[in-house]
Amino acid sequence: MLSSPAVLRGLGAAVGLLLAVGSAVMGGAPGPGERALYDFTVSRLLSPLPPTGDLVLVEVDDRALAALGERWPLSRATWARAFHALEAHHPSAVVVDVLFDQPEPRDALDLGEDVLEQLRTSGLADTAEGAKLATDLEARLHARDGDARLAEAFSGLGTVLLGSMALWDHDGALPGDGDSLAPVNLPAEGLRLKAKGLTLNLAPLRLTAWGSGTLNVLVDADGVIRRYPYAVEVGGRAWPSLALATALRLWPEQSEALLRVAATDDGAPLMRLPSSDWLPRVSLADVLSAGPSSVGLDLALRQKTVFVGVTATGLHGQSTLPGQLAVPGVEIHAFALDNLRSGLVLRSTGWAALTGVLETAVLLAVLLWRRGRARTLGAVVGQAALLLVAHTAFVGWLLVDPGWVVPFLPGAVGLVLVTLAESVARTEDLQRQRDALKRLFGRSPLG
Repeated sequence: MLSSPAVLRGLGAAVGLLLAVGSAVMGGAPGPGERALYDFTVSRLLSPLPPTGDLVLVEVDDRALAALGERWPLSRATWARAFHALEAHHPSAVVVDVLFDQPEPRDALDLGEDVLEQLRTSGLADTAEGAKLATDLEARLHARDGDARLAEAFSGLGTVLLGSMALWDHDGALPGDGDSLAPVNLPAEGLRLKAKGLTLNLAPLRLTAWGSGTLNVLVDADGVIRRYPYAVEVGGRAWPSLALATALRLWPEQSEALLRVAATDDGAPLMRLPSSDWLPRVSLADVLSAGPSSVGLDLALRQKTVFVGVTATGLHGQSTLPGQLAVPGVEIHAFALDNLRSGLVLRSTGWAALTGVLETAVLLAVLLWRRGRARTLGAVVGQAALLLVAHTAFVGWLLVDPGWVVPFLPGAVGLVLVTLAESVARTEDLQRQRDALKRLFGRSPLG
């Protein structure tokens, strides 16, 4: 019968075990019911990443926009000035969280080039005045061609890494051989993030870039980012994220180890969070105004990995990290790089998922065995409480030490359900005994 005590206890244990198996099958912890618990744990209890000494954020903040007198997006001429200014401080890499996929309007440039061509074909450029006019016009056109100036700035730096976007709704272009955006040696079919195509930067910019990577992040249904995709599958190949592409360029001798970490949890491991002040910041306004002779700016940027992106109010994404407010995408790529090089990513699949299933099964089996030896309901509740404490300690140790995220709720739910079933069974048994005693001794002498 479904109401028998053994069946109720079995159903309670089965629910807990099925939750653990379901979590493993669906991609590992945290499950939908555990996200708030996971967020509290990683943001409040797990030690954050320590401040970094070799990563710097150059941000397009509110002050930079006010100083430039421009709206977002900035003109390519302004970007060219910014990268030329960075070149003077010799950073080890400049990682750009901006997509330059469309050319700037060229109407005025095309008109000027037509006039210049007519000057030359008409023979007027052969005269002294005509030659002077043609030279002046050519210089002006050169200065106004923002895309060309930006490509020159990238070439001067030599260590610029650009971002690309993976597309889900329609096919995009795929770069050819020798492009700065190149696939990596990861099993593409198993990646958690898959797309149909890529949005690429302009060809002249890609040709002068040191490398490229995707800018996409994984956002859960509640708007919180818990996993960082180090690679995305497009066209049957694995394309690196901006963080992975940067790491492979900076530390090519560690490529095997970096790819091994990037492959964790199907290419999108859970992240350790940074402390609030872990990344030094420099406003783009200071980069443009200080000049190459600034000692303070030189100390901040020289031989550093410089991330460049927008942080101005209302201009960056509204996705959040666990326990934090909206975080600009450029910061997410920066601390994903820090996670990657340190190897301190969190794992919830593979051995971690199997451990979660086995631990839940052992936990429930111990309670089912021990409850039969307990004489009172209080003893059963005490044993369940002790097992819950041990379960909590074990899950916490796995998270802090090897970095395994094992689901907490399946074991806890199973323990509670088995205890409730035992409570119902013993209460009913006690009631039957009382009823039997009443029938035996409860008759009135006058009856």
